[in-house]
Amino acid sequence: MDATVVCIDQTKTSVNGDPTQAWFERNSRPSVELSGLRDWTCLLGAVTDDGRSFFSRFPEYVTANHAKHFILALYKEFEDDLIIVLDGASYFRASTVTELADRDGIEFVRLPAYRPDLNPVEECWRQLESALGNRYFESIDELTATIDTTLNKLSLPKVGNYF
Repeated sequence: MDATVVCIDQTKTSVNGDPTQAWFERNSRPSVELSGLRDWTCLLGAVTDDGRSFFSRFPEYVTANHAKHFILALYKEFEDDLIIVLDGASYFRASTVTELADRDGIEFVRLPAYRPDLNPVEECWRQLESALGNRYFESIDELTATIDTTLNKLSLPKVGNYF
């Protein structure tokens, strides 16, 4: 079969970031500055079996419409047989997305429930979280600039190692 396998996943990150573990001198009480802002951004990400990646950022929660347009952009990019690996998120199960299989001949493969370890895009999110952890962002613009820089430097996982 001469198809391209594309794995897709979503994540959300906020200006406040997520304080993570760190080493400090014994008996010290470090403080972590937080902005108090609740600004955030969502991302849809995709990695392919031939080592390419695609990311799209949204200022609101990912919807079925976002997912549909993201998948259609991938379809347009590859213009051949496409196998898309998805998790069970509600926006991927919506009819606006599932009808793409009938209309455009895209094959969807669903990952088992509660098995994020089977999706290689999760490794991208781990690397992103690591780059953003224990960081203070003054604004959403600073956060998104850091996200964009980090996404360009990711060490992409090999899709074939996950199946």
